[in-house]
Order: sequence, then structure tokens, then C-alpha cells
Amino acid sequence: MRGKINTNTRNEILLEVYSIQPPFAYVGILKELETGRLKYVVIEPILSEADIEAIERIKEYVLEDRKIDLKTIKNEKLFINYLKSVIRKLIKKKKINIKEESIEKILYFLLRDLLYYGKIDIMMKDVEVEDVSCDGINTPIYVWHRRYESLPTNVMFTSYDELNSFIVRLAYKAGKQISIANPIVEGTLPEGYRVHLSHGEIARRGSAFTIRKFRKDPYTIIDLINFGTISSEAAAFMWLLIDLKKSTMIGGATAAGKTTLLNALAMLIRPEVKIVSIEEVAEIRLPHENWVPLIARPAVEKWVQDITLFELLKSALRMRPDYIIVGEIRGKEAYTFFQSIATGHAGICTIHAENVEYAIRRLESKPMNIPRLLIPMMNLYIQIERIVNGNQVIRRVTSIHEILKVDLETGRLVSNEVFSWNPITDRLEKKNKSIVLEKVAQEKLQDESIFLLEMERRRKILEYLCEKNLRRFEDVSKIIRNYYYDPERTLMKIEVGI
Repeated sequence: MRGKINTNTRNEILLEVYSIQPPFAYVGILKELETGRLKYVVIEPILSEADIEAIERIKEYVLEDRKIDLKTIKNEKLFINYLKSVIRKLIKKKKINIKEESIEKILYFLLRDLLYYGKIDIMMKDVEVEDVSCDGINTPIYVWHRRYESLPTNVMFTSYDELNSFIVRLAYKAGKQISIANPIVEGTLPEGYRVHLSHGEIARRGSAFTIRKFRKDPYTIIDLINFGTISSEAAAFMWLLIDLKKSTMIGGATAAGKTTLLNALAMLIRPEVKIVSIEEVAEIRLPHENWVPLIARPAVEKWVQDITLFELLKSALRMRPDYIIVGEIRGKEAYTFFQSIATGHAGICTIHAENVEYAIRRLESKPMNIPRLLIPMMNLYIQIERIVNGNQVIRRVTSIHEILKVDLETGRLVSNEVFSWNPITDRLEKKNKSIVLEKVAQEKLQDESIFLLEMERRRKILEYLCEKNLRRFEDVSKIIRNYYYDPERTLMKIEVGI
């Protein structure tokens, strides 16, 4: 039933194969031996000429059937039953000639093309794929793979008509219309994925599209510990300081994993507090009931108001949040964000930066223009990096800095690196004592050992979750919630292994 991967055994090797929708849909990763180039290969059943003809006739019948209602089209189970009845009807009338063993295979292709995303459906269903993009006709569709990054595929559109029809269909799924008069469209697909469409009239190689996918099951802090992205000790340290309402900035390059880390840390916030998140694209997903997710909306027409991050941040401050999360700061909203931190709100954000020094330079430069004296309001800076490791790419938190103060004599910012990544051992190691934690103890008139003990308790919880492989969004949220409500009982259960 499964199709084959055509490989030249001298020039290519198969790195891995994994299933998407067995027994019909699989993905293979090929490597060219000479160039080292990787390729994403869609594997589907092979169709005979009779199968192809039958599929086209069934499609024609479905598209011309005026009796089919919208409810049937939108419901997979109802649509499958409808297609089976159509197949039986056409076989009875001898309009199609297919074998009994081919019916399930034909149903797969009919559902793929009529209900889902056609020839890119496997990529859309692959949880390892983050982006799907097409740059025109006779050009391979590209995917951004979580482990292999940018990969060409063995799928392409071969005619302008085929690609234009597909673009129109994507626009329809996003509740939009694309045309010569309206050649650029941005929208949200039913799954919540963001789509950008460009009509062939403005793209020299034909219509183009980019789909940005998001995991339905987001990575948790347990996943990141298991991946080696962050240590359990550093994760417990961040959990405690975020709980103490210390503001955090996560820096890194493109695709370093900044938003993934931000989301994983934000999941550790107390369940009863109010959180407002502000993003340009909806990526953050939290279990908190008292969470207000705000999304920027660029104006597409002159009479439509442009809702920017700056506007959303001003609005968020009127909601009296305990925590404000900004997906990425890079414009004039940064000043308002720092002002909100200075007035008592805890903040978490990301910034595009190669290290803490570069992040500070960006903050002080246009268009953010943050005064140096305000920068220590951001208590913690985490650097996360994308590191090539053989054929695969790994993400590592390489440092955690505390931003302490501005030296009034030199004007320089004073920071303290608490954790640093050792590339030889591939471990995030404790480098210095936490000054921020020491100051918190002084402010609360408590011994610092109390906070260190609390950090150790939280580390035990995280390690227990790792040991039991309780990494799902719901599992982690439940344990975190239980710990906040009854820490002693939760720890006791963990110690006895319940």
C-alpha cells in the first residue's frame, strides 16, 4: 500500500522514515552523499491509471452534487460515509472500475484533496514541520523541520492554474478572498495556523504562499529539560524567580527557540494570577483561566484601524495584569513595556539578540530608546542558541544573566552570570551565586536558605515529571497547579511515587 522512495543508492541514503497517517502517509528524510543536502520526501500510495481516472470522476460527481450539505462537507465521518455511497453508486452504474482493495486508498486521496490540503496535506499534519512554503511553479515546496530545519520536498505545483486554484482555496479556508485586485492576503486557517498568500500577478514565478504552523501540543519545560535545552536546576531557578515576579527577557537568533522557551516558562506562573499576552502571531498557549491573549492586527485598508503591539500594550495596562508577556519587543512598545515593569507588573518577553551585550545595545538604540537606568528593571536575561550537531540542530540555553544595576561612576551595566553552558560536557552549569535571590531574601526579611530550599523542592518536582515522562501540557499544568495549592501534599506524593 505504501509508495516507494526513489533513491540512487550510490548518491543518497535514507536517514529516517516516520508515519503521519498509516498505512497511507509517511515521511522520509534523504541525504545526498556528495553535497550533504537533505530532502523531505512525501510517501503516499501508488495510484494506477484506473485509480486516477476513478478519483477524477468521483471528484466531478461530488462537485456537481447539489444535494450535499455544508454539514456533511465539514464533518470527516459524514463525508467519508457520503464518499463511500458515491463510490458504490458509480461502481453500480459502471462509471468507475476499481478493485475492492483500492477503495480505502482512493478514499484517502479524496479526503486529502476535497476536505484537507491536497498535495501539502502530509506536511500540514506532520508535527515536526513548522512552516510550509511555496515560491512558485516547478519549484519544490519547502518545509521548516524542527530537527533538520529548511528542507526541499519532492512535491511541487507544475502549472499556474493548479497553483492559483490552490491559493484561492487557502484564502477561502482563511475566510478571505484573493484576486488580481487584492493580490496579497494574510489570514488564519481553521487550525489556527497563519497563512500569507501572494497572487501570481505580483510574483514573477507564480503565486506563492507561506503557512506558519503551531504545535497543538506545545513543548513544556519537561520537554526542554529532556531535550537538554535547559537543566532542571536552571529551570527550577527560573520558576522560582518568575513566581517572585522577577521580569525576564529571552534573547536569541531567528529559530533559536525563544518563543518555545517563553511559553514553557510562562506555564509555570501561578494559576490564579492575571496574565495578558501580546503578540503579532498567536503562538503562546497557556493553561491559565485568567489569561487574556491579544493579537496585533495590521491595517489592510485605509479605513481599518492599525492595531499595533504599542496599542495593545497600552490597552493591557488598563486590565491590571499581574504578568505582561510580549512575544517579541522591537519597536516603540518596548519603552511602555519597561515602564510597566517599573510600576510593579512582572514582564516576560523575547528579543532578537546574539548575547546580553547586544541585547542591551538594541534596547538603547532606535526605535526602542530605553534609558540605561531603566534596563535593570529587567531582572533576568536568558540566552538561547541554535547549535548544529551533525545532521541535526539542537537548542541550548547558553547563559542566564542577572541584570543588577548601572554603575554610576562608569555608566556601565553590572550583570551576574548565574548559569553558563559548557560545550564540552553539553551541560548548563551553575557559575555564580544568585544576587537577585539574595536581595529578595533581604527585602522579605528572610534567610536566603529558605529560598534555596524552595528552589530545590521545585527541582525535585521537575525531575520527577521527567522521570515519569509526564511531559504533556495537561500533565505539567496539573502538577504545577497542585503544587501551588498544596505543596507539602504534592511533594509527599512525589516522594512515594504516586
